[in-house]
Amino acid sequence: MTPVPVHFERRPFFQLELPFGQNVQLVNHRFEPRWQTPVAEVTIVTGLHGDEHDGAYICHLLSQFLQQLGGGWKLTGSVNILPVANPLASSLGRRFVPILGSDLNRNFPGSGDGQESERLAAAIFALAERSTLCIDIHSSNAFLEELPQVRVVHDPPLLEWAKLMGLDLIWSHSLHNWIVGTVAQSLFERGIPTLVVEVGTANRLNRQHGERVFRGLLQVLLHLGVLSGGAPARLSRPLHAHEANVVYANAESAGLFVPVAGLRLGDRLRRLACIGHVVDPLSGQQTEVCAPLDGHLFTLRVHPVVYAGSLVARLVHA
Repeated sequence: MTPVPVHFERRPFFQLELPFGQNVQLVNHRFEPRWQTPVAEVTIVTGLHGDEHDGAYICHLLSQFLQQLGGGWKLTGSVNILPVANPLASSLGRRFVPILGSDLNRNFPGSGDGQESERLAAAIFALAERSTLCIDIHSSNAFLEELPQVRVVHDPPLLEWAKLMGLDLIWSHSLHNWIVGTVAQSLFERGIPTLVVEVGTANRLNRQHGERVFRGLLQVLLHLGVLSGGAPARLSRPLHAHEANVVYANAESAGLFVPVAGLRLGDRLRRLACIGHVVDPLSGQQTEVCAPLDGHLFTLRVHPVVYAGSLVARLVHA
């Protein structure tokens, strides 16, 4: 029998004891080349919010691929896959850590002596900070759907990494607009480049989006040298959003938002093109929501109930 060239281990690396004998356990899917020193190490984190499920599916695809390497592919680096970073919240399908009500992705780098959320964050951070590159996968909230995109601080090397994902959009931001306490911000301060992937919407799973992100991960691993033997994909030119060219469309009145039939993320809209209508089923009134400027649609509201001022869509002006 031919020895398998990849060492794979599902490795528990943190356990949080809860009242009444319950425990929360973090599990790392660890892949290493069996007969050589790893050239680099990549950590993929998802599920920091318990209502984000696309990332768990993406991690499943990647884990299965690495376990069954064939077709000339070879693992030459190490890969950590943390498919469920917030097990208690994920089990309940809730965004934040139950009981504490804390956003786990505002607690980094965490503290081993802190409250439960800080201890979870500290364990995840300790795994990620030894990496050459970290990829943090998210879905949007329950109100919005996002075009598959990479979000990064406006740093030229990170922008080049982001392009390798082959997704539709890169949204970069300046340092002063970074949310403090996220895993990406905390790792960047330690010199660890991090790509934040945003796709879909909360409490749903989009298979097509997931498979696209999976293929993007393979390209990043190839470029970094963690994988070899695969053919580099021909990458399309993504849209580039930043602080100066993102425009917002908001509801002017309360009611139910009904998008225009056939409207799809990625569509190019002209200024004043109709995005949808807000209807009031009690009064019968109807107001139109229009594109403020020419641009490509990359965020669209999927939750129908809106209030005056509710975000309905985002476009990258082009």
